[in-house]
Amino acid sequence: MKIHFALAVASALVLSGALHAQTVAGFPPLPPVPQTGQLQDQPGATKFRFVVAGDNRPATDTPTQPPVLTKIFEDAHRLYKPVFFLWAGDIIYGHHSDGKKLEAQYKAFCKVAAVGKAPVFNSPGNHEMDTMTETQTEKIETPDQKLQDYYLEFLKFPAGAPPYGAFNYGNSRFIAVDTEEPGGPSPSPTSTPASGKRIKLDTGFVSPAQLKLLKEDLEANKDKAHVFIFMHHPIKPAKSASGLNPDSAAALEALFQNYPNVSYVIAAHEHLYYNASGSTLEPTDRQDASGAGPAYLVSGGAGAPLDSCPGSAGANCMAHHHYLVFDVDGSAVKVQVIRVNPPGDEKTAAK
Repeated sequence: MKIHFALAVASALVLSGALHAQTVAGFPPLPPVPQTGQLQDQPGATKFRFVVAGDNRPATDTPTQPPVLTKIFEDAHRLYKPVFFLWAGDIIYGHHSDGKKLEAQYKAFCKVAAVGKAPVFNSPGNHEMDTMTETQTEKIETPDQKLQDYYLEFLKFPAGAPPYGAFNYGNSRFIAVDTEEPGGPSPSPTSTPASGKRIKLDTGFVSPAQLKLLKEDLEANKDKAHVFIFMHHPIKPAKSASGLNPDSAAALEALFQNYPNVSYVIAAHEHLYYNASGSTLEPTDRQDASGAGPAYLVSGGAGAPLDSCPGSAGANCMAHHHYLVFDVDGSAVKVQVIRVNPPGDEKTAAK
């Protein structure tokens, strides 16, 4: 009887722990990109380095990644030895629901990402999550549940997990927001290209359910020295037409303003670099907690065809392949913008 009672108590404790794990407030754990390794948290770490980039997808519907992507991972590992990478989406060309083709594209990215020799964490982009359909007069980009399912399958998320998530490292929290959820506003029309077909692009969307979990996550991590947010559609873009839909952007910005330990909000989507919170390329060093709100950066120069900086942007915009190096040192954070030239072209290599 005593043995049975002990087993019953042990079972109850295990069940209680499992239920507690399921009901912890905030985002679920974010798995790293396959083949890039696992990240072991070092709770006592207050000094470490990580790298951020986004938008490496090929220019055409192919699994072959741009050579710049390999160079970024090789150089980042050789020169900076980051503990991990954060990636802000558009890792494949995608834009269709052919499962075999998508699988080949994801595998090609994972193979190159492994060159960085550190775990890579991605927040999905529109090329992973949206289909592009054509009519006689239009091309329409639409979030697609089937593509989301493929994303979760090929990047080996746990069963039932959403495409967003978070993880801890040292004194900091890292949160991947999915700005590509189905159920948002209708795609926005853009100017008619040379093909003669009007293009309607998805502006991105963050659901109320995800916003609720995000608020819970931030509330539960007030004790962290820093919180870093990464996503695909930017809240503060260089070009207004490239930004996250206004309702989602306003809700996120208002939420982040309430948490002085939210250090940086990093997005991509635009194929350039943009320091939305400053007047130069180099972001101002941070000392957290800060009542000034987070710094907003756009980093979409990891290999996709480059955009041009708009006329409204100044010295804080750069249309060049690049990645960002973040150094955390206690309550301080410093960021370097590292330019990368295509392999074979080293004429203007510079930081």
